[in-house]
Formats: sequence, C-alpha cells, structure tokens
Amino acid sequence: MSKRRLSEQQQQRIEQRRSGSKHHSQGFEGLVVMNSGKKATVQLNDGRLLTCHQRANLANVVAGDKVIISLDEQHPPVIESLLPRRSLLSRPGFRGVIKPVAANVDQLLVVIAPAPGIDLDLLDRSLCYCEWQGLDAVIILNKVDLLADDYRAGCDQLATVYTAMGYTWIETSTEADIGLEALKQICNNKTSVFLGNSGVGKSSLTQALIPDVAIRTQQLSSSTGLGQHTTNNATLYELDIGGRLIDAAGIRSLELSEFAIEQPDRYWRDFRPYLGQCRFSNCTHDHEPGCSVKNAVESETIAMHRYQHYLRLLHSNT
Repeated sequence: MSKRRLSEQQQQRIEQRRSGSKHHSQGFEGLVVMNSGKKATVQLNDGRLLTCHQRANLANVVAGDKVIISLDEQHPPVIESLLPRRSLLSRPGFRGVIKPVAANVDQLLVVIAPAPGIDLDLLDRSLCYCEWQGLDAVIILNKVDLLADDYRAGCDQLATVYTAMGYTWIETSTEADIGLEALKQICNNKTSVFLGNSGVGKSSLTQALIPDVAIRTQQLSSSTGLGQHTTNNATLYELDIGGRLIDAAGIRSLELSEFAIEQPDRYWRDFRPYLGQCRFSNCTHDHEPGCSVKNAVESETIAMHRYQHYLRLLHSNT
C-alpha cells in the first residue's frame, strides 16, 4: 500500500515540530466580522483585522462567531476552531437549505412602517422565530412622521396588543429625529440585527446608529482586500455607544414554513395562558371544539390577526 503524499505545507509543519523551530503557530481568540466564502475577516482583541482561511473540516463561520485562529510567521492566518455559540440566526436558502447568517445575536429589531405598509404577518412570524430561538425581540414602528391622524389610532391599538404580551415597542423617524435615543439605549451592550421588508428604513436606522457606516465599510474593504461586494454578506460593526450591530443585508424576512417548528402555539405568547385548557390535549386550535384559544379570540382577548397568522403558519407546516 503506497504512502499518502504529504503537501509541502504539511511537510513544513512536521519539520518545524521535529526541529523545535521558533516559527511555531499561536492560538488567538477573535471575532468574525464577515464571511466572504472561503475567507473570513476576523478582529483580534487588539483591534487588528485579519483575513483568514478556515479549515476545510470546519463549519462555515458567520458574523458574530468567536473563533480561535493560528498566527504563523510563515503562513497566512487560519481559523482553527469555532467556539460554542449562544444563539444562531438562520434563513432558508436554495431548495430549503437552512443557511446560518449571524451568531451570538441577543435581539432582533423588527422594523415595520406605514410606508410601504405595516406587514403584521412578517411581524408575527419574526416574533415566533425569536421565541423559538430564545432571542429578544424589539418592535420598531419607523417613519412615524408619515402617520396620518386616522392611522395613528390603529397603530396605538397595535402597540397595546404587543406591549401587553411584554414586547418592547418603540417609534422612530430618522427624518424627524424621533425615538433615536431610545433605539440607541436598546442596542447598548447587545448584539442586534435589523429585520424588515424593503423600504421600511433599516438602512436609515443603521446610519443613525453608525453615522460613518460607509467609511467603515470602505475601510473594511481596503484592509481585507475583499472588495465592496462583501457588503452583500452579514457584517458586524462595533457601536460607539457600546454593543454591536450585524448588518445582515441578505435577510429581510423569515419564511417559517421552511423551519421544522413543532407545536408553534408554544411560541405565540398570547396563547400561553390558555394552553392545556382545551378539551383535547392535542388541540391544534383550528377546528376542534372546546378550544380555549378560540374562545379567547372570540372574546377578543387574543387579537384576530394574531390567530389568523398562527393558522397560516400551522397549515404551512402540515
């Protein structure tokens, strides 16, 4: 049986170990700022940005991951290992393959706006995802300067529905400088990701949190040599106020039917007081008689739109 031929790099490593060469590699902890395919940008504790290769047997790292890299005087830096994640934000990819987007996220900032229109279905899907993944959720009603008086009352009613469930609801406008200090306080010392449909103002809110975001993006491109195309990937930015923002340009909404979410009623906060009180222990809260959730909807204790969005998710998973 012929011996496997070693690569030149492998031979060098073996020789270094034998000779006790001073050109040995050292392990350093770093934070992934961006992944661009085969390479990732990693920030060390001293602030240095390094473009690193990653081991072929290592799962793809994403923005927010903590990793151990090897620094060698003779070779480019390499990501050797991935440290445990406390959370992972994912999205459905091509043919239903679930793709990780950002790691170690603390909260999703779900943005809705009167223009192009408030998407309550997206809002409820996003809240369900946060409950399922153990993430905090903050609801941001943006562009409030565009609210007409007759629309204002409906938004106040929505705010009451969601704050009664314990969700944080803030109202913002970058044009009228409304709510931006509250947004900064919410992001302080946390890792956050904006989520919302196109046109709701995520970029403007990002600019409010990071006024020099364009300069930072250019500096990142220049320092890593990966080019401006990297802005299509999730990118981590340090906030001057404390905390981090991961700009996940590739994720706008969550199609939960692609995720394997069992018993989604557990992740609808307003359903929880009524779970276990239905006539049937396996009640889906759809067609069964004696359903405590349906009774709560009829008595308007649970908002009708929330119940309808639950049914849409339930049927998409069956």
